[in-house]
Amino acid sequence: MKHHFCVLGAFGFRFPHYDGQTIKTQNLLTLLQDKGVDVDYFETQDFKVNKLSVLRMCWKVMTCKTLYYLPAQNNLIYLFPIIYWLSRLFHTRIHYFVVGGWLVELLADKPRHRRKLSNIAGIHCETQFMKNALEKEYGFNNVDVFPNFRINDFHPKAHHEENKLRLVFMARIIKMKGLDLIFELGNKIIDRGLQDQISIDFYGPQHNDDGDVEYFNTNLAKYAFMKYYGPLEPKDIYTTLEKYDAMLLPTHFYTEGLPGSIVDAYISGISVIVTKWKHATEFVDDGKSGIIIPFDDDGSALFDAVMRLFDNTALLSQMKGYVQEKWHEFSSEKAWELIQNYH
Repeated sequence: MKHHFCVLGAFGFRFPHYDGQTIKTQNLLTLLQDKGVDVDYFETQDFKVNKLSVLRMCWKVMTCKTLYYLPAQNNLIYLFPIIYWLSRLFHTRIHYFVVGGWLVELLADKPRHRRKLSNIAGIHCETQFMKNALEKEYGFNNVDVFPNFRINDFHPKAHHEENKLRLVFMARIIKMKGLDLIFELGNKIIDRGLQDQISIDFYGPQHNDDGDVEYFNTNLAKYAFMKYYGPLEPKDIYTTLEKYDAMLLPTHFYTEGLPGSIVDAYISGISVIVTKWKHATEFVDDGKSGIIIPFDDDGSALFDAVMRLFDNTALLSQMKGYVQEKWHEFSSEKAWELIQNYH
């Protein structure tokens, strides 16, 4: 008997880790289960253990009515053609939930993938920018916007330590997420003699790409007001983040989609300071839910943004109030409203 739905993606069940891909995939499955939907799933991490699990994946595709598909790049490039033809043969509807902001660029030299994607039931982007680009550049007419979301019933409490600004970074601990700008911020904090009044804590998994671990550890040791606490368990994210005043995410990834850490910041009731990546203005209301600085900042604009919050506690309070309304755009109920229109 066919299951009505199957979610296919990297859940992190076999090799636990927490990134945008696994969190979104897990959240989608949990949302469907919580709503009583008849849903199955396939864990793509199984490929690392047994190459023949691709046959089980094919069976899952063949025996569901609707496939909720969350591929990373290699999955889309190499496995999507197989999944597509199976869906045609066995009348399976494919809804592709995009994670991140790389799809438009990836498809530039892949006309066969574009043709197949144009024929599936739906492509659900995280950003309006990507939706517009897919429609304009490739003529897709099966695209909508499905924002990143979280499942929670958390209600943050206001925290602010008088005469101290507590900043937090929560993402992969890699240079491309803006570690260099944060360390430059550290230099400017010391130059102004504010190291006892501003603190910066880091959370997230370390990845030794291009010497990132050594770079981070070496620089972290220079600043007594910076500390690293490792990755956060999902159950601890909001109760940890709510104790801070603002999140730093000066990313160098121009094609970020909607970073999950920004959603987590909003749910936790704190504002964000971000570089102006490709989609920043869709998710950060400058001066309200956060501060957007130039993408090519050398650290000066980041320091100025921090000082705006440090010098103006009224602005900090206003932002925290605004953020507690903003997060509803990324709630599970909003996601469920959209999903019910997908047939």
